[in-house]
Amino acid sequence: MLEFLTRRAKWIIAAFAVLVFFFANSELLKDSWFWQNIEGGSIDLRYGKRGGSHPNPNIVVIGIQGSSFAYPWEDDVNASEELQLMQAPWPWDRRVYAGLLEKLVAAGAKVVMFDLVFAGVTEGDEIFAQALQKHEAKVVIGSMLARSQNNYTDVQYVMPNESLLSDPNQPIVGFVTTWPDGDGVTRRARFHGTIFDEMKFSLSAVSAQKFAGVSQFPPLHDSNFIDFAGPNGTYEVFPIENVFVESIWQTPPLNSGKIFKDKIVLVGPYAEILQDFHETPWGTMAGPEVQANMLATLLDNSFLRDSSKGVNQIVTLGMLTFAALICIFMRSAWIQGVSLAVVAGGFMLVAQQMFSVHSLVIPVVPPLFGLVVTGMGGIGFRYLLEQIEKKRVRSVLDKYVSKNVAKTILGDKRSFVESLRGRKQAVTVLFSDIRGFTSMTEGTDATTLVSQLNEYFIDMVGIVHQHDGTLQKFIGDAIMAAWGDTHSNGLDVDARRAIKTALDMRAALTKLNEGWAGKDDRIKLSIGVGVNHGEVVVGNIGHPDFRMEFTVLGDGVNLAARLESATKQFKTDLLVGQEAEKLTRDHFIFRSVGAIAFKGKTQPVEVYMVLGDRSQPAPGWLAVYHEALQLYRKRCFDQAIVKFLAVAEQIGGDDYLCGMYLERCKTCMKESLPEKWDGSFALTEK
Repeated sequence: MLEFLTRRAKWIIAAFAVLVFFFANSELLKDSWFWQNIEGGSIDLRYGKRGGSHPNPNIVVIGIQGSSFAYPWEDDVNASEELQLMQAPWPWDRRVYAGLLEKLVAAGAKVVMFDLVFAGVTEGDEIFAQALQKHEAKVVIGSMLARSQNNYTDVQYVMPNESLLSDPNQPIVGFVTTWPDGDGVTRRARFHGTIFDEMKFSLSAVSAQKFAGVSQFPPLHDSNFIDFAGPNGTYEVFPIENVFVESIWQTPPLNSGKIFKDKIVLVGPYAEILQDFHETPWGTMAGPEVQANMLATLLDNSFLRDSSKGVNQIVTLGMLTFAALICIFMRSAWIQGVSLAVVAGGFMLVAQQMFSVHSLVIPVVPPLFGLVVTGMGGIGFRYLLEQIEKKRVRSVLDKYVSKNVAKTILGDKRSFVESLRGRKQAVTVLFSDIRGFTSMTEGTDATTLVSQLNEYFIDMVGIVHQHDGTLQKFIGDAIMAAWGDTHSNGLDVDARRAIKTALDMRAALTKLNEGWAGKDDRIKLSIGVGVNHGEVVVGNIGHPDFRMEFTVLGDGVNLAARLESATKQFKTDLLVGQEAEKLTRDHFIFRSVGAIAFKGKTQPVEVYMVLGDRSQPAPGWLAVYHEALQLYRKRCFDQAIVKFLAVAEQIGGDDYLCGMYLERCKTCMKESLPEKWDGSFALTEK
């Protein structure tokens, strides 16, 4: 299966990309709330990056604000009938709007558009109707589509009350309804449509037709994005009450109404209590300002339009192709990820440029969805194949090399390649050997012996791995392990783990021997272990075409082997070299064996036994023993003998080291010692 998938990886990634393409273009996904929110957010971000523009100078906004309901200056109120009527509760007497219309038209306003639906019957309707009929060519009032409060699906078309219209088809009505996108944000404008089998036009469409003679409107199937000039407040708003205060009317900026001359004057609600606010790409915006932006977009023909369905599919397919090619031809997951990010960033820059310069809105979610899903799917698929292959290779390698070597080969190829050239490195080496193994082979059945050895090796190798060591090799019945060759956790940690491994081997062998004690086909085993820390050469040794071995070699390795061999002479199972003792003396209790001149070395080496770890206090006799050893080295043999005897008595029974030093003290007292005698002694055997 792995071979099948590996050989067809390119086709599998390509097939996955095709599936992603169809899914990215599915209506189910496009109609989802999550999808529309992300796409809408990306469009809003492009509005913000593009920045605002200047409002259309032909549009002037008059707002019904909070201040319009309680004008504070009594003299001004008394001088104006409209201001007096505005002090009454909402809705106002329609004479207010009649007076406003008359005053704006007299000032030269070309079109007055009311962003209000005068649906209810109220005082002043007759006066307002007369004004509407009189200025029919210059005025537009609102209608709207409204949903029933009791039944949300029940839609009604709300017209101004009949008393205001001399003819139901009178061309002064336009709908003020806006249609937000699926995420509740108003981005698009609809200027006409069939409502209850009748063609209706929007407030901005009717106003544009009267102002500039616009007769052609964008088709309904087009997405007509509003070219918002900026956030709420981009269009300056003049409070409606200012029109009726003579002192304000005559002074700048109104200048006796000159500001309205030849303009479209938009009148609408800004007060919070009137609740005419909409969410837009620029945040919350008052309804009249939304209408102003829609009207400006229509007058300037500055629509931002969606790219065609064909273009969208080509863009999505192109992004999918990029992702597939990146996953197929780039091997590094890191490079693949960076490449996908670069492509995505480049696409976003292009989309922003098309939006800002060419007024084209390219959907970004389907292409990015395709890029990311295909890319992540391809990377994940490649990674899965790689992990399966690594696991397969690892399972094979683990049977022939240490797990640390296998990990180095599979995980850090550069480091492993460097090891081919060899390097000097400080490591801790452990040698362990079974005592009397040669004689065992002569008197034991081969099958039985191999079976027992495998039981032994399973436990011992498991301990090496447990303490993060590298199993370097088996040398017959001997085990060679190292810490710090493939990786290091710190020289002191490496040395500590090696000694802990030796102690655990000692305990594990005791447990094995207890289990073998009642079995006729098993014999009791004993081992010797040597641990040394020093500089060695780490590298691959062997024939480049047949077999290579990752190993450590040098004096540091040789000394570990000599220490293991020396355990036989000193009647112990574990000896540690002086460098390892220095690194770990805070963690283990050591007993000095002495300074030993090993064969082949010019300088003696301090050698130690390990009595245990520091979780238990050191035995009381240990300090006396080390005092005796120092007296021996200072040639104070009489005093040394006394202390060695005291230590032997405290230990109880025969103690090999005390007995050895007692004999050496007696011998030295009889002989003439060299001037540079330091108390060391030579081992003649390796």
